[in-house]
Amino acid sequence: MHCDLLAFQCALLTSVPAFKSDSLEELNLEHNKITNVEFDKWATPNLRILKLWSISLTSVPAFKSDSLEELDLSGNKITNVELDKWATPKLRILNLSWNSLMSVPAFKSDSLEEFYLDKNKITNVEFDKWATPKLRILKLDENSLTSVPAFKSDSLEELDLGGNKITNVEFDKLATLKLKILKLYSNSLTTVPAFKSDSLEEFYVDKNKITNVEFDKWATPKLRILKLDENSLRSVPAFKSGSLEEFYLDKNKITNVEFDKWATPKLRILRLHSNSLTSVPPFKSDNLEELDLRMNKITNVEFDKWATPKLRELKLSNNELTSIPSFKCDSVYVGFPASKSTENNICGRRGNLVPSAQRLIRGGKEAAPGSWPWQAAIYHVNIGDIICGGALIGMRWVLTAAHCVVGHDVDNFFVYLGKHYRNVSQDDEFVQKMKATQIFVHDKYTGWESDIALMKLHDSANLNEWVQLICLPFNDDISDDILDGVEDRFCGPHPGKVAGWGRDASDLVTDVLTEVQLTVIPKSECRYKIYEITKNHPASISRSTFCAGERNYSSSIVNDNAKEYKTVCGGDSGSPIVFASHSLLKSQWVVEGLVSHIYAKSGQNCSNYEPGQYGVFTKVNKFVDWIEETMSMNS
Repeated sequence: MHCDLLAFQCALLTSVPAFKSDSLEELNLEHNKITNVEFDKWATPNLRILKLWSISLTSVPAFKSDSLEELDLSGNKITNVELDKWATPKLRILNLSWNSLMSVPAFKSDSLEEFYLDKNKITNVEFDKWATPKLRILKLDENSLTSVPAFKSDSLEELDLGGNKITNVEFDKLATLKLKILKLYSNSLTTVPAFKSDSLEEFYVDKNKITNVEFDKWATPKLRILKLDENSLRSVPAFKSGSLEEFYLDKNKITNVEFDKWATPKLRILRLHSNSLTSVPPFKSDNLEELDLRMNKITNVEFDKWATPKLRELKLSNNELTSIPSFKCDSVYVGFPASKSTENNICGRRGNLVPSAQRLIRGGKEAAPGSWPWQAAIYHVNIGDIICGGALIGMRWVLTAAHCVVGHDVDNFFVYLGKHYRNVSQDDEFVQKMKATQIFVHDKYTGWESDIALMKLHDSANLNEWVQLICLPFNDDISDDILDGVEDRFCGPHPGKVAGWGRDASDLVTDVLTEVQLTVIPKSECRYKIYEITKNHPASISRSTFCAGERNYSSSIVNDNAKEYKTVCGGDSGSPIVFASHSLLKSQWVVEGLVSHIYAKSGQNCSNYEPGQYGVFTKVNKFVDWIEETMSMNS
């Protein structure tokens, strides 16, 4: 055999027999059902890259290779790895994430640079028995660690310990001379003690239970980014840093910030939204560019006492201001979000309410005309049909999925508002046909990550009982509780509504707008069911996405219940999933997600999706800043 690359992805292989090749450099065996690999029978002297991601391995036997540089074993069921029996002198990257490892034994490697152990069940790591002189990146996030033992490394640059159960970190026992990035987010820390590092540039301790930070005992001369958001801080004491550029303190319980005692000459971004501030004292900064004070209890701001010559963006929406403060600046003021206002200062209201909820798409039923007045239909001129849905969030702005519009010329699209029937010939006088003039795709869109885009319309929508704006999320705490699958103790799981023109259970596109009620599914359950049914590794389920569907785990797709299994299908992409917000007056509706994608088996159509194949939705509340900034800068 002579080849550089050999791939058997999704080929349903169950084993890999003796294998010989003098030329093979890369072998890809992802998404198979392989339970064993007899490495000792291989003869591949030039193999550099081996991908065994998401097969069915439970262990990795003794492994020898003089050429291997990258080994991907993620997404398996591995419980043990005998690293001391390996002989891989050139191995630079080892990926063991998404397995079932409980511990990491003594480990030695003179070549390893990147080691991925995230999303396992690790409770202990014997760092003192490691010998990895070139290790630069170590990821241990989303495990079950409760502490961080003494750790020494002259090469480590990035250490990720987020998503564990760590209650304490003895920084004085860490000897990591080159460490630039330290992540301890989503743990159980209550304090951050004295901390010294001459190399640290980024420090993430968000989503803990921190009530106190002894800044005066820190010595971090190169620290640029500090994330302390989503903790329990009540105040921010005197703070000095000659290097800090970004400081995140949002979603705490802060009532006071002693700005006059700060000395942060390079600070560019300061976020204090979702706290309990009632006022903003005099503030001086020569470099501050962005200040976020949204969702506090601020009643007054004395701008005349400020000195912020470079401030470009100031956010004060959702406070208790009774008037817009007078101020002078040469940059942009982002105040009350236009996306939450109409000419009557209303969003998320249904003009034509139906007496009871109907249902979408596969397993859905026809929506009452006008019952979802913010629903947009994205029509592709060359295809001659509706290809996606969207949500009207501003007078000239429609929110949709990035994959619906990326790679297409803006002139190829029309956007229909107030539409019910798919066929254009059935449109009535209430339908508004709008030309799209600009498309803005999120700059971090990579397929399913950041799958969100904005379309700007050529003219303002005419708001009436058939066409209305939908509200954007205004409280991240409420959104995250809903979208992370936290169940209401009285009402059970949170139900959302999706409407669209996608395919139905017969694999046919629907003639009318249809709707369905879907339940938010906890991410752990969603990942498990998707992998169980499709054998796909659901890597796209992340902080910026969530799952929704119907809990119906019938074993047969033939029975009546399974036939009525409700989910999203092709053609529903970009459509909003909306929730009734009882914290808003008169139960306005809020767009919390956009239909992004669904994991399927090879050759599987909508008609034979199984219970547990949940839809994956883009989490809108993670992109509100981007939405508001894009609309503001391009109004």
